[in-house]
Amino acid sequence: MRIIWLLIVSSLLLLSAPLKITFLGNKAISEAQLYETLGLRKPYKIEVWEDQPVIDEVAVAQSLSALTSFYRAKGFYHAKVVFEIKEDRVIFTIAENDPIIVKSVQVNSPIDVEPIIAIHAEERFDQDKFSETKSAIKKRYGERGFCNAQFNAKAWVDIETDEAHLLFEAEPGEKCTFGKIAVESTPNVDAKLTASMLRFDEGDPYSVDTIKQSYEALYAQEAVARAMINDNERNGSIVPITLVIEEVERPIRFTAGVGYSSDQGLSAQMGIKHRNFFGDLKTLALDARYTELTQEIAGTFTLPLQNRGVLGAEVGYKNETFDGYKTESTYEKVTAKYQDSPASVMAGLLFDRVQTYDSSDPINFPDDMLFITSPLGEINIDTRDKILEPTKGFWLNAKATGSLLSPVFSDATYFKSLLSGAYITSAQEQHVVGGKVKWGTLRVYDGDVPASYRFYAGGMNSNRAYTYRDLGPKNSAGDPLGFPSLLEGTLEYRFPISGEFRGVLFSDLTFIGDDYIPDYDTAYWGVGAGLRYVTPIGPIAVDFGFDPDDTAQYAIHFRIGELF
Repeated sequence: MRIIWLLIVSSLLLLSAPLKITFLGNKAISEAQLYETLGLRKPYKIEVWEDQPVIDEVAVAQSLSALTSFYRAKGFYHAKVVFEIKEDRVIFTIAENDPIIVKSVQVNSPIDVEPIIAIHAEERFDQDKFSETKSAIKKRYGERGFCNAQFNAKAWVDIETDEAHLLFEAEPGEKCTFGKIAVESTPNVDAKLTASMLRFDEGDPYSVDTIKQSYEALYAQEAVARAMINDNERNGSIVPITLVIEEVERPIRFTAGVGYSSDQGLSAQMGIKHRNFFGDLKTLALDARYTELTQEIAGTFTLPLQNRGVLGAEVGYKNETFDGYKTESTYEKVTAKYQDSPASVMAGLLFDRVQTYDSSDPINFPDDMLFITSPLGEINIDTRDKILEPTKGFWLNAKATGSLLSPVFSDATYFKSLLSGAYITSAQEQHVVGGKVKWGTLRVYDGDVPASYRFYAGGMNSNRAYTYRDLGPKNSAGDPLGFPSLLEGTLEYRFPISGEFRGVLFSDLTFIGDDYIPDYDTAYWGVGAGLRYVTPIGPIAVDFGFDPDDTAQYAIHFRIGELF
């Protein structure tokens, strides 16, 4: 009998034509949410190349049940959903009726969890927000080190009065600490090395946040295919840890890609990397990159050390086109880095041979071959929740380099520094406000540095009222001269539009100077708006900026990822 039934269903699936879908009566629930409930996605109007979603006739009854359950989960316990099939279309008619309203939310917690409560009195009851709140409270206690906390969450729903009363309770218990750390690794990866990458040690206070940071540090090693930090065991308030590491089966990886940005134009890149060169997570890579302005090839080697240290070496060649001149550079660089969360520190040494050629202005851009040996230093602090599309957090970065004039080691005595930082905050991760500041100075005490060492401004990562490197004084031919000092500030407001589309309003302000201190009497303004389309690799961004004092000065910019 079962075989006969399967044959009948299979025949119906073959004979029935897919049906288009229409929703009627939905007001509180969007059409996009209803399609998503059915496992479908309706294309945006601009996506004319996408087909409209359809459904098989035999799946209509199951879809009816799914829609009814979804409405119940969103607080519409009295919602009625019926369907009607007309020709090539199924019409779902929805009577939402009165929803369940939350009348009280009681929270009993010795730790302040009010800011993470996602559902409030006088709002429509939503099972997803209720579950989200339970998870958020548990996470908050885990962040504070209470691994054995007891939780109780209840929702009393009265369908006669259409009211809901919610209770969230938590008992922290004793604070926990990390116990003994055991590592299960592969023969090609030293267990002590991977254990030292954890952001906690035995005896440290237990924290789910440090576990998350540890995952990030481990997966930053490209040879790690899988990492598992098992913290499920309990010995009273002691949490023993088992770390399991699996390395990639194919350590050699080829990469290639093409792209476009308003700063660099068309671009292409190709590379090959051994992600576990002679074991213990060492890497050896060769990368080539081509854009309309820059062509570069570089070989790099990294050696991870125990206790979060990394040694690096790089050799490369770079050819770059500026307005008015070109540069050709061959360089070697060695670095030592200490990587922690959220901070890292780097020190290094750069050997840079720069040839300036094809100059149209020998006074401002002299054709010279200069050799610069520069110690390097960098400090970075980054607390952003996401790199490409952050909604909260801040970052600070300080870079410094310099050299002493020497017949053997360097053609200049100079000092260059660049300080930058940003702060981002948001409301419900939808409305994001952020600010960024950048301050740089270049002082040449003796000798000469290449013209390319100067600061330039304008472009998608600078003042967006100007095209790339086009801000500031120019020579008689209209070529930007660059400058030895810079102060830039940016304010942005990011907001949702519809679906995956976001909008941005921004204001950029730039001060520059012909000395090591910017001229604060002259300001370069830029204001404008932008559009974002969110993708898995980051938002595709288009910005239009102009000078409010001179609307003839404007620029359009394209990129992937947010500015900060």
